[in-house]
Amino acid sequence: MILKEGKIKISELFREITNLRGKDKLIRISEFFMDIPYSKGSISEVAEKEQKLTIDFEGVDCMTFLEYLEALRLSYDYESFVNNLKWIRYFNGIVNFKNRRHFFSDWDTIATLENVTTEIGEHFHKTTLKELNKISERKKLIKALPIKIKRINYIPTTDIDKILDKFTSVYYCGFYTSKKGLDVTHVGLLIRDNQNLTLRHASSIKGKVVDESFTDYTLNKEGIILFNPLFSE
Repeated sequence: MILKEGKIKISELFREITNLRGKDKLIRISEFFMDIPYSKGSISEVAEKEQKLTIDFEGVDCMTFLEYLEALRLSYDYESFVNNLKWIRYFNGIVNFKNRRHFFSDWDTIATLENVTTEIGEHFHKTTLKELNKISERKKLIKALPIKIKRINYIPTTDIDKILDKFTSVYYCGFYTSKKGLDVTHVGLLIRDNQNLTLRHASSIKGKVVDESFTDYTLNKEGIILFNPLFSE
């Protein structure tokens, strides 16, 4: 295993969140990542040799940021975090490149999450069939991986203002794209705070983990996919 703590000290993090529960715990964990540098994750052929679990808090991309959040909020110490991260990042917890959940829609198989896109989107949601990883008949997004046909539900951003009252908690949010081979182009944590909707995410443009207005960020996006973290209480 490879561990790079950076400014986040896991033992200190767990001491601070020990009495927190539910969405308060998740939001507090996400605060530890504020201003951590953006670091683009590799999906190159070199990554096929990935056989070790990597924990790198020195820099995150949008997806690893959410992976860490979900694994940490389910954990109570370092050992449980390592185990939970394996099950969040990889199918069946088996650490290798081909087993990795490369697409946001792969989170449909994580038992601690619920896809609430159709529930929140109601009759505004749309459904499409996508060939994930397929760019063309001769080209894949990631050569080593098979093409995956998936039915994707999403809420068009043009309809979000009609269902704003349905956003009542905290969600993992993916930004749907019609581009070939992909389901989303970006992901982040969507936080409801009174009347405000905030997107906390690892931004390649800002170069770090930042907060932005969710409604402003969605202006030029096609749609959203939402996962609700399941809380025990």
